[in-house]
Amino acid sequence: MDAVCRHWKGRSIDGRTAGTVAEPTLAEDGAGPDPARRRRPRLPPQPLVLLVFLGLAVWLYAPAWSSPADTTVRGGAGDPAIIIFFLRWVPFALGHGHDPLVTHHLNYPDGVNLMWNTSLPLPGLLLAPVTSLWGPVLTYNLVLVLAYGLSAWCAYLAILRFVPGHLAAAAGGLVYGFSPAVQTQISHPHMSMAFLVPLMLLVLHEVLVRQRRSPWLAGAALGLLAGCQLLIGEELLAMTALIGLVLSVLLLLGNLRRLGGRVAHTLKAFAVALVVFAAIAAWPLSVQFTGPQRVHGDVQKTARMNDLYSFVLPSTQQALAPGAAQRVPGLAGGGSAYLGIPLLLAVTALALRRWSDPLVRVGLALLLVSALLSLGPSLLVGGRVTGIRLPMTLLERLPLLDSMVPTRMAQLTALFAGLLLALFLHSVWRRGGSGRVAAAAVGLAVLAPLWPAHPVRAEPVATPAFFTGPAVRELPRDGVALILPFPYGDSKAMTWQAEAGMWFRMPGGYVIGPTPDGRPRFDSNPNTATRVFGVIQRGRPAPRLVAGRRRALAANLAGWGVDAVVVGPMEHQATMLRFLTDLLGQGPTLVDGVYLWRDPVVVLTEPGRGPRT
Repeated sequence: MDAVCRHWKGRSIDGRTAGTVAEPTLAEDGAGPDPARRRRPRLPPQPLVLLVFLGLAVWLYAPAWSSPADTTVRGGAGDPAIIIFFLRWVPFALGHGHDPLVTHHLNYPDGVNLMWNTSLPLPGLLLAPVTSLWGPVLTYNLVLVLAYGLSAWCAYLAILRFVPGHLAAAAGGLVYGFSPAVQTQISHPHMSMAFLVPLMLLVLHEVLVRQRRSPWLAGAALGLLAGCQLLIGEELLAMTALIGLVLSVLLLLGNLRRLGGRVAHTLKAFAVALVVFAAIAAWPLSVQFTGPQRVHGDVQKTARMNDLYSFVLPSTQQALAPGAAQRVPGLAGGGSAYLGIPLLLAVTALALRRWSDPLVRVGLALLLVSALLSLGPSLLVGGRVTGIRLPMTLLERLPLLDSMVPTRMAQLTALFAGLLLALFLHSVWRRGGSGRVAAAAVGLAVLAPLWPAHPVRAEPVATPAFFTGPAVRELPRDGVALILPFPYGDSKAMTWQAEAGMWFRMPGGYVIGPTPDGRPRFDSNPNTATRVFGVIQRGRPAPRLVAGRRRALAANLAGWGVDAVVVGPMEHQATMLRFLTDLLGQGPTLVDGVYLWRDPVVVLTEPGRGPRT
């Protein structure tokens, strides 16, 4: 990159400089390089930076990597179970002739439209060999590490376009890839795998302003990146498109005098990008909007606002989190917006000293816009809803954007904060001598508050041996097994199914599906069976099996086509076993850690009061 060896002061937004003053890199001294050393091949710093970032990510998930094939976040339950299932589903579907974007192995017989869920089809495809060799739990752990390492590294590469210093750019990459905004997405790889975002924005800058590459090549790259992001996380693509629109307006307004000769180049690039993106997205989007089990409306029933204080007050996930800060109410975003006072001071100092630099102005504007959007539709200050409406109120009324979680926009805030930090550090570093000491001190002061309090906790995945051994293959291939605990609030049955190699189909699933009128819901359409199982799993007494309830349960099991009932480890297991024994008229068989009923038949009358039918 030409920018790596030039002074950034006086640089225009297109990456060119007002002068041509050469500048030593951070690895050179003032006397210039030794000619003998210059001839000696050197390892470029980019791979080394990647290894460092991946090493930090492995440390962050160190407990899981103590035994990565059977240990992971939350023991593979909750949200991780969803991702583990999807990572296993993609290679299974492709290997057995199933649609990888629609599954009937969950929520049988209706199935699930995976484009309305966090299905990660592209990572599932690329990591299929890992899944086949070592299982979906290890693949999930690998995804978590790659999410952090690659996100930080790609941000570093993008920042290098504008900041000719590897150490400064690496600090900016750390601010983005390991930010609290990404740390809060521990169980959501569709958000934490954010490595394509800085690359998309960088190519957009190339298309609009820099224009040193062929429009056909740049446009194809933009379309390819956007298409790949669609197959990783659609919400993050929508956020990037939103910020990309703001960036486009800012870049065009800042280059109006040179706009005339650049329109044709830009239009060609966007046309190619649209064609490439359409080629990738046509099938997935057609499944999403015209396929089975599609939904409409807001699919995210979760926190909508970051507290204004959360930009400066750390949460308990940061190592430097004073108790006084934790007593301040209102960190509704779980600390996702946290940047820290040292980082904000560095950005402010840069803005005051370099306001004439278009790069600083655009970076600061994008930081402020993304931060404002992350606050959600209404201003929250110290836990108090002020009633002040914010711009996100209007955006949430647009199609699809109503499903976007505004607090997650903090990831883009961290990206632009990283860019501005890199600019600040390099401006101090280039002074040499004491300036380098000052830059190092500022870098440590900024990064220390962002350091996580501890590695991410992990627990063994308690999958019964029944699902990983030969016993599960005694069930009918692609038959229907009713797995309990029922996979909604307790989703670990999805992990068990994935580790069984998708041998069976099952009712239910912790997934997004439609209600009868097409609105989204996070469970199967309820019936008598799901309600009864839910009552028992919440620790309440089992409902009495009167004749009407028995008939309804028999109809539910028949509608699912249940070939077997399997009760695995669960809370209130004894209550569930007594209930099913009464319902089915016989006790289960204990097989490799689960209780099993084969070919279950519901007794339609209470025992002793009439014949079984």
